Amino acid sequence: MNEFGPSSLRSLNMYQSIRLSVGFVLCAVVLTGCSAIQDYSSDTCDGRKPVGSLEQAGKDLVTAAYAQDRAGICRVTAPFPDGDLDDSMVTATREILVERGINPQNVSVEIGEQFGSAIAVHLTDGSQREDRKLNVGDTMVRDAGFTIGLPPEVYPEIPEHPASQSASTEDTR
Repeated sequence: MNEFGPSSLRSLNMYQSIRLSVGFVLCAVVLTGCSAIQDYSSDTCDGRKPVGSLEQAGKDLVTAAYAQDRAGICRVTAPFPDGDLDDSMVTATREILVERGINPQNVSVEIGEQFGSAIAVHLTDGSQREDRKLNVGDTMVRDAGFTIGLPPEVYPEIPEHPASQSASTEDTR
């Protein structure tokens, strides 16, 4: 007669089902590279995964600026130290774009040199005119995508740390 009774076979089947389920879960986590649990809050303004290309980031920035869409701009930009994206920065970005003739229909994204994770990026109106180029810079985020900056002049001044002020004004006789 079989040494395993009906209750032993049920226990064995349940044990095998649990092992199989745990195995599937572990495989799924390994295959996705834990991307479902990645945190981008220090990399993107809205904390979501960055956009997939520099071109998309540039075009989305211009479109959002023209629409006065702070959340749209936050979607493609990186957070900056000691500050939050505010409506005045959105308005200033739009004004600069208008001044340079850059709009959602004609925006062109020019990609320059890469310096580590930083990439030189300019937005233009599609022309080759230097006075129309707008330096916005860009950052590659851990092979996950890209964020783009705002025009440098729209960021608020960040006061120097008192220690660095005293070091810069030290008497050097």
